[in-house]
Amino acid sequence: MNKEIKELKEEIKALKQRISGLERDLDYQVNQSNSNSGFQEKIRELQEAVASMANQPVGMMFDYRA
Repeated sequence: MNKEIKELKEEIKALKQRISGLERDLDYQVNQSNSNSGFQEKIRELQEAVASMANQPVGMMFDYRA
């Protein structure tokens, strides 16, 4: 019985460490996503400026499907 309890405690400890690592990974991914959306907004602003200078609709010059 004590052996099984000890094994379960070790397994719980390992799972807690894994959860902690996954939480850090998720935090990183959320931060990257927020950073990327800022870049995406700036890229669209540049595309609109270039299209305006060329007197062309943005959709004719750039593909927004990405």
